[in-house]
Amino acid sequence: MGLSQQKWVYERLFKVNIPQVIIMSWLICCFTLLTPDESCAKSGIEPEQANVMASQSLEDRSHNDAGADKWFEFSLDAGYRKDNLSWNESGPSVNVQSELKWENLEIAQISAGVRFNFYADWYLRDIMDVGSINSGSNQDADYNGNNRTLEFSRSNNKGGGEVRDASIELGRSFRFLNQSETNILSFAPLLGLSIHQQHLTMTEGFQTLPATGPYPGLNNSYDAQWQGPWLGIEAQLATSGSWSLNARAEYHWADYAAQANWNLRPEYSHPVSFTHTAKGMGILLSAGATYLISKNFSLNFSLKVQQWTTGSGIDQTFFIDGSVGTYTLNGVHWESTACTLGISHYF
Repeated sequence: MGLSQQKWVYERLFKVNIPQVIIMSWLICCFTLLTPDESCAKSGIEPEQANVMASQSLEDRSHNDAGADKWFEFSLDAGYRKDNLSWNESGPSVNVQSELKWENLEIAQISAGVRFNFYADWYLRDIMDVGSINSGSNQDADYNGNNRTLEFSRSNNKGGGEVRDASIELGRSFRFLNQSETNILSFAPLLGLSIHQQHLTMTEGFQTLPATGPYPGLNNSYDAQWQGPWLGIEAQLATSGSWSLNARAEYHWADYAAQANWNLRPEYSHPVSFTHTAKGMGILLSAGATYLISKNFSLNFSLKVQQWTTGSGIDQTFFIDGSVGTYTLNGVHWESTACTLGISHYF
């Protein structure tokens, strides 16, 4: 897909009133799942009788569904995360003039979350993550020809920094029993807001093209932020033992913004040398397992994969003489994989 086609798609996508679409879709899903009358009629059971039977069975086996009968949950997790982020922009006569990549960013991450369970299986969850980048690489390349040809400058540097994430969601659980009543399967449509920040650095400069080797003083920074609403679904299978399995999928709409400080470029302003803005989207998939230690504690394992991208956006570069240059940001791509282990306490 060419840049003009990408621009057309994003213009059509983001002209939609996204929050209204999300809210309407989520409410329709909840309303559809709320009424068990049709399924009850097929089995010859009155809806009220079915609700009582399901409620009694769930209460008898609530210890299998971790935290289902508790009003509050606090969780603390730690783990390993690996990120990649890249962006490129065009020039007056070149479709890719400059391209930056941060790759293999290895991150030590901790997460804290709370969940409030309230009326009729509704719940509110808030999760916050912070992480420190322990290792990674950066590449800065510049081109004089289209399609990344006639490369005239490239540096390979150390990548570092930190990451932060926060997400709040509203969900409504719908629980079902199988015929033998040994398992509980639950689904929850989700509506949320999230913010994701990457504070990236470039240090220990090494000029690869032309091959002049290391150069001192490099301390560039690039602070990126993705934020916006999202729509998702979560599924959980609680077995007759102490284990339960869960999976979720989220689709995010994002406003992307970033600012950079290129400390060795005397023609640029400091501490803000240029900014980026664009519209984007993200997909998050996760799967995990929970082992119930007791009625109040559980161990949690989770694997999470994310893919985020933007359409074309705007680069505004600020020069030391007060002038401002406006260029085309072709796009930003961020991918992340995280594996965590933690514990939850139910109140």
